[in-house]
Amino acid sequence: MKTLSNYFGKTLNFVQPSIWKRNFELLDGNEVIGTLTYPKFFSVKAEAKIFDNSWEFYEPKWWKNLIEIREPGRELPIASFKPALLKNKETLKLPSGESMILNSNLFSTTIEILDHYSSRLVSLKRKMNVKTTYEIQIEKRSEVLDRNPWVLLLIIYAEINKNRRRSAG
Repeated sequence: MKTLSNYFGKTLNFVQPSIWKRNFELLDGNEVIGTLTYPKFFSVKAEAKIFDNSWEFYEPKWWKNLIEIREPGRELPIASFKPALLKNKETLKLPSGESMILNSNLFSTTIEILDHYSSRLVSLKRKMNVKTTYEIQIEKRSEVLDRNPWVLLLIIYAEINKNRRRSAG
């Protein structure tokens, strides 16, 4: 079975193939590694698939800035993430008591995923484009990322929702 560590040193791309659909793909060249799909156009719930595993990202309450992650068909979340509004550093609590640090610049054009020792695991760069496009560089092998590959898609899901909120008002 493939893991994110297999892509160490490679550059992955996260793209939106069509501006008219809210479907996104994580690509290694032409190979689709994972997808992020919104079932309805205005939905805040998304289905993430990576390495033949699936998860759901959703916001349980529209007035709270909270994202929960669960397996499809389950009611209880396995993890939750509260994006900070004005902070550059955020902590993501993972299911087994582990955590990761997310570091971003002022306009969220660059996001870094750090381990608990503050060493960079992954860097994401947003490309200025009409369609959502990110360039992802896996910079270090990590068992935590291998056990939780949905983290990559969660970060981009949070950024998509943050940009949607900014444009709405």
